[in-house]
Amino acid sequence: MDRVLMDVRYAFRSLMKRPTTTAAIVATLALGIGANAAVFGVVDAMLLRPFTMADADRIVMPMTTSPRWSGHRETVSPADFLDWRRQWTGGAVEHLAATEWWDANLVGHDEPERVLGFHVSPDFFAALGGRAALGRTFLAEEEVAANAKRVVLSDGLWRRRFGADPAVVGQSVLIDGVQWTVVGVMPPTFTFPQLAEIWAPLSFDEKTARNRTGHYLTVFGRLANGRTLDDARAQLTTVAQRLAADHPDTNAQLGAEVMTLSRGMADVGVPSVLGLWQAAGLFVLLIACANIANLLLARAAERDREIAIRLALGSSRGRIVRESLIESAILVAGSIPLALAIASASLRLMHVMMPARIVRYIAGWDRLGLDAWTIAGTIACAAVAALIFGALPAMHMARGIVADALKSDGRTGAGPGRQRVRRALVVSEIALALPLLVAAMLSISTIRSYLITWQGYDPSNVLTLRAVLPESRYPDEDSRERFAQLAVEQLSAIAGVREASAGNVIPAVDTNSTRPIEIAGKPIAEVSKWPRVDYRVISPRYFGVLRLPLMSGRAFTTADRKGAEPVAIVSESLARKYWPSASPLGERVRIADGAWMRIVGICGDVVHDWFDGRVATLYRPLPQAPTDTLIFAVRTSGDPMAVVADARRALAHVDATQPVFEIMSLRQVLSERTISLQYIAAVMAAFAGLALLLSVLGLYAVMTYLVTQRVREIGVRIALGATGRDIARLTLTQAARLTAVGLAIGLLLAIALGRGMEAGLLGIVSTDLRVTAGLAIALGVTALAASYLPARRAASIDPMTALRAE
Repeated sequence: MDRVLMDVRYAFRSLMKRPTTTAAIVATLALGIGANAAVFGVVDAMLLRPFTMADADRIVMPMTTSPRWSGHRETVSPADFLDWRRQWTGGAVEHLAATEWWDANLVGHDEPERVLGFHVSPDFFAALGGRAALGRTFLAEEEVAANAKRVVLSDGLWRRRFGADPAVVGQSVLIDGVQWTVVGVMPPTFTFPQLAEIWAPLSFDEKTARNRTGHYLTVFGRLANGRTLDDARAQLTTVAQRLAADHPDTNAQLGAEVMTLSRGMADVGVPSVLGLWQAAGLFVLLIACANIANLLLARAAERDREIAIRLALGSSRGRIVRESLIESAILVAGSIPLALAIASASLRLMHVMMPARIVRYIAGWDRLGLDAWTIAGTIACAAVAALIFGALPAMHMARGIVADALKSDGRTGAGPGRQRVRRALVVSEIALALPLLVAAMLSISTIRSYLITWQGYDPSNVLTLRAVLPESRYPDEDSRERFAQLAVEQLSAIAGVREASAGNVIPAVDTNSTRPIEIAGKPIAEVSKWPRVDYRVISPRYFGVLRLPLMSGRAFTTADRKGAEPVAIVSESLARKYWPSASPLGERVRIADGAWMRIVGICGDVVHDWFDGRVATLYRPLPQAPTDTLIFAVRTSGDPMAVVADARRALAHVDATQPVFEIMSLRQVLSERTISLQYIAAVMAAFAGLALLLSVLGLYAVMTYLVTQRVREIGVRIALGATGRDIARLTLTQAARLTAVGLAIGLLLAIALGRGMEAGLLGIVSTDLRVTAGLAIALGVTALAASYLPARRAASIDPMTALRAE
C-alpha cells in the first residue's frame, strides 16, 4: 500500500510539471465523458426507467395487432377489451383495465380550464399500483353509466384549483356542464398516463360494448404472481384466435401482443434516435481518447531516457506500467466532476427547452437529470476511457528498449513504429469526425425542410385556438354547428383579422382523425378492409385562411349546408391513388354508416405529420358533419399573438363557460410538432462540433510534435538548399496524407451511418452523396488549415540554430 501511495504521489507530481498539458487532457476527457453521460441520462429516463411506480416491470400492455397496420402496435376496441377481460379471468394477467383520453372542461373557482384527464376502468389504479392519498379510487359498480359521475383528482390539480382543501372529497365539481362528485385525490407521485390531472370511470353502453371497429382504448394489466410475459402472450393469443373465429367480419386479421409498460409506451422512433445519439457520443469519446493517447504518447516518448535509466538501475517494468495507469486514473478522476457538471447542464438545458405542453407526451422527460444511475454510468464510462487512452502509453513504456534509449540524447524522437501509431490515431479521429458531420447536416437539413420549405399551406400570421364542446351543453349536431358558425363570425369581426375558419383538425396539430372510405363502383364487403384516409371537417373559408391551393373543382360554400347534397373535396394524393387515370370530380365516396358524397373539388396535399408526409385526405363541409372538436384558424394582418385577448373575448361572447386552450400561432404549432427533429438536429450538431474541434486539434498537435522532432533534419535540409516553401510543402504533404486516409475511411462510415439514419428515423432522412462529398472537402480543408501553423513554423526554422543544437 505504501508503494502504491508513493506511485500516486509521483504520478501527481509528474502531471503537475506540465499543467497546460494536464489541463488540456482533463478538459478533453470531460467533454467526451460529459457528452456520453448526458445521452445516458436521456436513455435511462426514457427507455430504461421511464416509470417510477412500484413493480413497473410487472405492469404490461396488451395490444391488438394486424398486418394491415404494417405490424405496428395498435390500441384495442371496446368489445375486444370486454371479451379479453371476461375470457382472461384467472390467467397470467390480473387487474385488466382500459383507458380512454378525456380532456375535460373544468368550470368554477377560476375561469374555465381545459384539464388533461382519462376515463379508466375500476382496476386501473390497482394495475398501476396507485393508491389514493385522500378518499378512494373507483368501485366496480361505478363502471355503469348511471354511477359514473365520479372523479379522482391529481395532487397538482387539487392544490392549484382547490387550494389543497382536504374537504374536497365528497364535494361536487362542474365538468363539461355536468356535476361530478370528487371521491379521491392521488398522491404527487401518481400522474399516469402522461401527467394526467383527473380520472373518471370508463363506462360502456350497449352500442359501445358491441364496437369492434373502433380501436381507441389503451389497456394495462399486472402480471400475476409466478407468471411471466410469455405466459400472458400465450393466453392472449388463444383468446384473440377465438375472437377471430367468432367474429370473422371484424377480427379475421387481428392478433394480439403483450408488451412491458416501458416498451409499450415508448415512441416508435425513440430507440432509433437515442441509439443514434449514443453512437455519436461514443464517436466523440473515441476521438477524445485518441487525442489524449497522442498527447500521452508524446509525453512518454520524451521520458524514454528517464525510464531507460530507471530500468537499468533495477526498477521493474510492472511498476513503470503501474505508474502510467495511475496517471491515467488521476486524469480520469479529475475529469469526472467536470464531466458530471457538463452532463447536468446539458440535461437541464434539454429539459428547459422542451415545451411544457409536450413534456406530458414523453415518458420520463419530467425526471431528466443526474441521478445515481447516471453518475454510476459516468464513472463506468470514465473507467473504460482510461483503459482506452491509457493502454498505448503503458505499452510504450513497457516495451522500452534500454540500450537504444540510453544511446539517444532525448531529442531524436520516437521511432518509426511509434510515429505510425500517432498517425493512425489522427487518421481515426478524422474518420470518426466525418460521419458525425454528415449526420448533423442530414438532421439540420431535414428540420429546415419542415420548418422553412413549402408544406402545402402557409403557416405565417395564423392564430390557432382549440375548443371541445361538452355533450351536456351541445348534445346535437345543430347546436355544435351553431357554435362553430357564431364563433367564426365573432373571430372574423376582430380588428386586424383578415378571415377565420374552423375544422376538426388543422395541419401540424398533435391530433388526427381518420376514417375508412368506400368508393362508388369499387365495393369492398368487409368494412375492416376499406382504405383509411385522413378525415377533415372544415368551414367554408378554411382553404383561404391556410392558403391551401384548390387544384380543380370548387371550394365549399355556404350552400353546402345540412339538407343539401352531401359533398366532399379530396387531396391530390387521394385522387392519384384511387383515380390514377381519370378525374374524381363527380365521383362518389362514403364513410362507414354515412351517406354517399359527391366529390366537387381537388386540393393540394399538406404535410400534417413529419413522419407521415403527404397522405390521402378527405374534406367535408362542417355544416354537413358538425363535430364537437373544433380548432379555429385565424389569419391576421400582423402578429397573430397580438389578437389573443380579443379572440378570447370573442369566443367568451359565444359561450362564457366554454374554455379555449392551446392558443398559439401556427408557426409555434409547427415548431412544437417538429420538436423531436429539432432536438435530433441540435444534439447531432453539438456532437459534430465537438468531433470537428477535437480532430482538428489532434492533427494540429501531432503535426506540431512531428515538426519539433524533426528540427535538426529540417535544419540540414535548409542548409543544403531547401527553401521555406519546400519545407512547408513537405509538412503539409504529410498532413494531407493523414487527412486523405482519414477521409477515405470516414466516407465509408458516413455512407453507412446515413443509410442507418434513413432506416431508423422513419424514412424522414435521405442521404445525399453531394452533401457527404462537400463535407469531406470542408473537413479536409479545415484539417489542412490546422496544419498550416506547424508548417509555417517548420519553414521558419533557422538552420544555424538547429545545427548548433547538434
